[in-house]
Amino acid sequence: MKDSDAGVRYVPLDPDAARTEPAKRLPFDLSTLSVTGLVIICEIDDPPPGNSRPTMSMKMTQFLRLSDESMIRLDMDRGVNTFKYGYTEPVSWKRTSADVISEVLTLVQGDEPDPGVFPWEEYSQAAKLRGISVGAETLRDLPHTVLFSDELATIFEF
Repeated sequence: MKDSDAGVRYVPLDPDAARTEPAKRLPFDLSTLSVTGLVIICEIDDPPPGNSRPTMSMKMTQFLRLSDESMIRLDMDRGVNTFKYGYTEPVSWKRTSADVISEVLTLVQGDEPDPGVFPWEEYSQAAKLRGISVGAETLRDLPHTVLFSDELATIFEF
């Protein structure tokens, strides 16, 4: 295991666990679940059309993690496009994971007047629209996780 893999969980796929009958779905009752964290998933996005400069586009999808480890998507997606100008050599997007995580956390804060402050009331309202009752104060104290797709990790050379 590399040092950069510390804190990373890998989930093996078990080919012996093939089902012969369909899985039975249980009723989904949000009232029995609590919010345990905020998850931001970062993936490659389509670049703006008509752009000829080297471009990297990333979308950030935000979720609430629930006590059963399921996630509910919030319609508070963000995105960013990065351009390189004047390059004649192959383009490198290499950045440290800490730098990219910091940028992602800044971008999902939106247009808050105070830098470093999440719009917790907006998160609470978005959760309420999905049938989840959680206050801004509770959300503020929960952990948040930033996940990158394999493709992004390769581009950033993590």
